Amino acid sequence: MKYESIKTVILTILIIISIVLTWQLWTYQPHHKTLEKLTDIVEENPASNTKDIPSLVKPMKILFHKDGQHFATFEESEINKLMKYIRTWEVNDVKNISSSIRDFTSFIKKDGHAEIIFADKIPLQIFKSLLNINDKEHSLVNFDRIIINVNDEERGEGKIYFISYENQIVYEAKVNSERINSFKRNYYLLASKYPEQVEYKLTETSSFFLPKEETKMTHLVYYTDIIEVDHFVENLFTEPNNVKKDVLQSSEVHTDGTRMLKVFNDQKYIQFVNPMLINNSQGETTDLIQTSIDFVNEHGGWTGNYQLFSWNKNNQKVVFRLHVENYPVFNRNGLTEIDQIWGKNEIMNYEHPLISLRFTPEKRETELPGGDAVMKEIESIPDFQANLVENITIGYELIANQKSSKVVSLQPIWCYKYDGNWIKVEIKESDNLGGDTDGLE
Repeated sequence: MKYESIKTVILTILIIISIVLTWQLWTYQPHHKTLEKLTDIVEENPASNTKDIPSLVKPMKILFHKDGQHFATFEESEINKLMKYIRTWEVNDVKNISSSIRDFTSFIKKDGHAEIIFADKIPLQIFKSLLNINDKEHSLVNFDRIIINVNDEERGEGKIYFISYENQIVYEAKVNSERINSFKRNYYLLASKYPEQVEYKLTETSSFFLPKEETKMTHLVYYTDIIEVDHFVENLFTEPNNVKKDVLQSSEVHTDGTRMLKVFNDQKYIQFVNPMLINNSQGETTDLIQTSIDFVNEHGGWTGNYQLFSWNKNNQKVVFRLHVENYPVFNRNGLTEIDQIWGKNEIMNYEHPLISLRFTPEKRETELPGGDAVMKEIESIPDFQANLVENITIGYELIANQKSSKVVSLQPIWCYKYDGNWIKVEIKESDNLGGDTDGLE
């Protein structure tokens, strides 16, 4: 009996200890200061998800022209809410009215117009995934913005326009006037809550609207995850078991004898190449974008909030760029881009970062200068040509941390696209110093 009693006591103690340890494990909270502010948690497996067109093709900003003033928002939540709303609209009677527009730039900034502006031109076929468009004739026509006209109503129908700014093309379409009136009440009439913009006219056909005042931004510090190279080897090669690996001084090469995947360890990105392909296939423009999306979906390659940023039918290139708070993120080593070049219905060149943003333990408020200071620096670059300025926007520059390879910072910047290249605007303290041409790509 005594022996059995001892066993019972010991067993009871063990059960109590087990319960206590389990409770401590469940309720454990780390006390590190850097972990007290964790936000922006991403997926456990950074290379395992798929995305559709609405999550990859988003506007850069919305610009309102109201009572002779101009207001704009970059806010991701506002833009997502608006795009979700207009996705329910039924769009009819799409037609080309370009020849009837006498003054294109005046038409764009007309009172009562709200511009939904994208980073690059988009085929109407892709817009059909963003709007309910009833049209079979103009799928291959490209546009870089949608204009909602809140003042023009006829027989219960309102008007929206699909615009190609570079080519000065205007397509008109009809929308139920109740939809337009709802947009007017909930968005357009409230536009003055957004930062006021000033127009800067560079050429007779090119204007940019930039903030009148300084813009409040957030300087971010992120911890990063490393994406395993094996994920790409297993998904990009048809027979990964036959792939051989060669380790070099600062890189490694994986090849099956035809295709090659090169890992740039210092720069933290991979390049997948099929040298047997000759890029002589033009294909359909809509296919190029959709095929590029499908390709990344097939191996779960969306390792962050990437959005379609640019594409070129002639060289069959598509670029998806990382975005944070709806601002594009730039990096000299390509750590914020997913680049693709296509051959004959097959990927010819594919570049992908090996890092993904995990969480941000540190945020710091900062300000970017207003439009006057930005334009002054841009126009002061050597041999400046106004007609070569293609875009001006706020963004982030991803900068590596010199003390820790797992930490990066996102610094708010002004940048502009000049003759095909994105360049950071360096605001100088002295008026005697011209703008810098610090390339971002």
